[in-house]
Amino acid sequence: MGCGIIILMKTEKLYITTTLPYVNAEPHIGHALEFVQADALSRYFKTKLGDGNVFLNMGTDEHGQKIWEKAQNEKLDVHEFVDKYAERFKDFCSLFFVEYDNFYRTADEEHSLGAKKFWEACRENGDIYKKKYSGKYCVGCERFITEKELVDGKCPDHGTVPEERDEENYFFKLTKYKDHLLDWLNENPNILKPITKREELRKIIEEVEDISISRVKSKLPWGIEVPDDPEQVMYVWFDALTNYAIAIGYGKDETRFNEWWPGIQLFGPDNLRFQGVIWQGMLASVGLSQTKTLLEHGMILASDGRKMSKTLGNIISPFEQAEKYGAEKVRFYLLTGISTFADSSYKEDELVNMYNARLANNFGNLLNRVIHLANSKEVEINAGKNIEEDFRKKVDSYQEEVEKLYKEYEIALAGEKIDELADWGNKYITEKEPWAKEIKHNEAELILNNLSYLLKTVIFLYYPIIPVSSKKALESLEKREKIILFNKI
Repeated sequence: MGCGIIILMKTEKLYITTTLPYVNAEPHIGHALEFVQADALSRYFKTKLGDGNVFLNMGTDEHGQKIWEKAQNEKLDVHEFVDKYAERFKDFCSLFFVEYDNFYRTADEEHSLGAKKFWEACRENGDIYKKKYSGKYCVGCERFITEKELVDGKCPDHGTVPEERDEENYFFKLTKYKDHLLDWLNENPNILKPITKREELRKIIEEVEDISISRVKSKLPWGIEVPDDPEQVMYVWFDALTNYAIAIGYGKDETRFNEWWPGIQLFGPDNLRFQGVIWQGMLASVGLSQTKTLLEHGMILASDGRKMSKTLGNIISPFEQAEKYGAEKVRFYLLTGISTFADSSYKEDELVNMYNARLANNFGNLLNRVIHLANSKEVEINAGKNIEEDFRKKVDSYQEEVEKLYKEYEIALAGEKIDELADWGNKYITEKEPWAKEIKHNEAELILNNLSYLLKTVIFLYYPIIPVSSKKALESLEKREKIILFNKI
């Protein structure tokens, strides 16, 4: 459950918000992927636009039936329950070097006030009505599902038989915006990445129906009350989706809101309907601009390629992985070994091999070779002006390619290209042999100074991915002190 990453560029501003995961359990490896992706993008764009022009919003989705039931099972007051798990997500961010500008919680009063204002704006536009409804409700999905979605009478995602429900709810006129959303999709051919998901989004829009956006409070006492009807609470998705707008001032600070809106959303592959259709209809209802771009990141699968689930017992804990390998190593693998936009299996042997090859043997090895030789040869390095022009052009061309990939949100591909640059540096030093006795002092100085320029470029480009090691690497290079940053696993 979540509400995706939103990224916005407008007058040199960038707004990023991650999925708001349900706080009914510990953070899993899927949360880890999305959170570190958001942080990497935030870090990169802050280096280009400045810290004050990028805003990273993260947080937790704390309403809904699953959370209410889990709190009862744990014999905790629901407020204590959500506080407990919200802190675990903050712990996760701290552990994996995720630096947010705001941690958003839907149980906060500010969110409740903002969500009610959004509801009232939709209602004033004639887009909310009340009716009796009978259907199959999946608690795991927190929504009504259709017969054609069922597999052997069960929810395909949770493997449970949905509940039969017959109640009176409020509905949102999503069908009213069907043509509007189709026009938006047609007029913006690059609105969705990966492009292979475009037809899936079109089909969802074409088959859209009005959606239930409330629940009877007597059946679900944990939620935001519907304005002017205390017997009903908002449907958890309608409630949570509004965080995108509220986080930057919707309903409270219009000037600030307009500085950041509209944006780009990043979300998981099971959320396209909510991010690309329901939220877009809600935006249209209140007169806000549609999302600029939809980014659907891939799903992390188990090592055997199967979907992770509690039933199969193949859930991966990011905390356990961090304890086993180190948080930055896990972060590195999530960002460079896991495809940004396609499903990927999480394989620990790949994590080990990739870390050893790219960081220990390639980048780390080159860093120490250059520092050692610069000191033993007593030559100057880190002198930006004394670099061979052809060498500078080669390094700069790599940087342009990597930055282009970052700007296209292709984090894993950017990581591959950075590794290529470090590898080229190792080939260059092997070819030039600055350690050889016949190499003159000024020749060795030129070679090693060239390489210090390459290393600073590698460090800058790796910073969004491995921020802690990058800072240490830069300090080591500038102080000319060897450091073992990447011990082999």
